[in-house]
Formats: sequence, structure tokens, C-alpha cells
Amino acid sequence: MNHLPETDYLTWLRRHIGPRKTLLVYTSACIQDDQGRLLLQRRADVEIWGLPGGIMEPGESLSQCLVREVREETGLEVRPTRLIGLYTSPDFDVTYPNGDQVQQVTACFACRVVGGTLTPDGQESRELAYLPLDDLPPLPPWYAAMVDDLRAGQEAASFRRGRPLAEGMDLDETGKVHFRELRRYVGSTMLIMPAAAGFLQDEAGRVLLIRRRDDGEWAVPGGAMELGERIDQTVIREVYEETGVRFQPTRLVGLYSGPDLQFVYPNGDAVHVVSALFAGRIVGGSPRADGVESTEVRFFAPDELPPMLSRHRRRVEDGLAGRRWAVFD
Repeated sequence: MNHLPETDYLTWLRRHIGPRKTLLVYTSACIQDDQGRLLLQRRADVEIWGLPGGIMEPGESLSQCLVREVREETGLEVRPTRLIGLYTSPDFDVTYPNGDQVQQVTACFACRVVGGTLTPDGQESRELAYLPLDDLPPLPPWYAAMVDDLRAGQEAASFRRGRPLAEGMDLDETGKVHFRELRRYVGSTMLIMPAAAGFLQDEAGRVLLIRRRDDGEWAVPGGAMELGERIDQTVIREVYEETGVRFQPTRLVGLYSGPDLQFVYPNGDAVHVVSALFAGRIVGGSPRADGVESTEVRFFAPDELPPMLSRHRRRVEDGLAGRRWAVFD
């Protein structure tokens, strides 16, 4: 059984699903010179100015994707130093000149140059230029949001840029089961799946965990993003569905995409999950298992956590650490 696409992810996926809208994970790089000027590229595909970056491939982390894309497009070797934000609003949806439709899930990083020579590749980037932050050309709304957050210089990662799905509007039937729908076309081959999870504590500092129905493991509540959602809406919906608790996310704890987020579900479906973990406040509801995704819901004292897989325990530990900035891999 083949769990990896046989060519680059985008080409493979479009061959199976055509131009229909789908969720794709991207990285973007904010690279500044010693004068504070920002590196922009004139993109070859849509003929706009924007930030270097591109689409994540299965098997690589977000950091690896960023480094690869910047090297390919600019000739520079960079190291990501800070997660500026995660940009997922339907306001940032794109229809490419060939008709392909995308809802972006884009992680933007501040980067430090550690080597290389600035050289446009002539394929993805036609022109490269360092430009003053107060004299940039017109940018598409997603890049403009990233640059605004770069200027703000806040430690905490941004995640609310762009409008969420309008209050009172429902996801359409395709949106509610996006990745299940994709399986009709791609079978069990690995899909990159953006997801969100919640780190919840009660007034006593106990951590809310669920026992997952699919594998029986204890974990923070969460699940896959759906078309039309902004990522903070995903965590609100998933936490409520799995636990019965109303959750208000206030801080992006971390963005996880490393090797331990590549796995095969018991039904044989392979995934590479890109998971955003949010801390926040409990604002209502009562803990209960839904019987579909969770079989138990319990609060645990931090020093009395149950046995957990390393990828689940790491997120709990990062939530307990209480950092202002977001971790990433």
C-alpha cells in the first residue's frame, strides 16, 4: 500500500481532485537585511509581489519546508527564529490563473540569513528586492496581514487575521467532511491535514484530556480543520464536539509538524498532521464524552497525567510551560 504521493504533493493532489477548493499548508518567510528592509519576490505564477515561501510536502516539517522553499526561490540559506502568525481565514482564499482553488493555511516565520547568495530562480520568483517596510508595493491581503504582524513585533503569534466564518453560517456538507471527501479520490495515500487542539485547564490547574476512540490513547481534544473555518474556529468546534466544554482560545501555544505527526490511522489512512495547539479559557458547558471521537473526558492534575504518546505529552508540557511565544518544528 502506497502511503506517499509518487510526485510532488500539489501535482499529485490536483491530478486526483482537479481544481476544487482544498486546504493546503504553506510557509512564508519574513527576511530583513541589516537596515531592516524586507525581502520581497515578484512571483511568477500570479505576477504579484509577496514573501518567499511555498507549499509543504509530506514528510517534511514546516521548518524544513521554509528552508527548502527560500533556498529554491532566493538562493539564501535561512533559519526560522519566530512564528509570526498562522493565516487561515477564508478572506485569504486563492483562485490561481489555472482555476485551482485553495484555502490557505500559512505559517509565517521571521528568519535569519545564515548563508547563500541572493539569486532569483527565474521559475517561481522573477525578481527579488529588499524594500523599506514603509515603502512596500501593494500586497495581497494575506501578505499584508503578515507584514502588519511583523511590524507589530509582538512575541505572541497571530492567528485571528482575516474574518472567521460568519457567525450563524454553517459549513456546507463538503466542508464538514473535507478530508473524508478527499479519501474518495486518493484512497489511503498520505494527506497533509491541518488541525487544531485545545489546552484547557480548570480553576485548580487540572488539564482536560480525552481518551480517543480510534486508538484508545489519552490526548488533548482536537481534530481536523474544515473548509471555510478559520483555525481558531476549528479548535472551538472540536473541543465542544469531543468534550461538551465551551472553549475560548487566547494564545497559540505551538505549531507541530515533525515526524511524530506522521502516522497511519487504524483504518489504514496515512496522514501528516500540522497541528496548532491553543490555550484559552473555559467559558461554559459540562465535560462529557461524545462516544464518537472520545470515550472518556477527565481533568488530570499536571503531576498525575495518564500514560500518553510522546506527541500528546509534548503538547501538554508546552501548554503547562506558559510561554508567550509559540513553539514550532
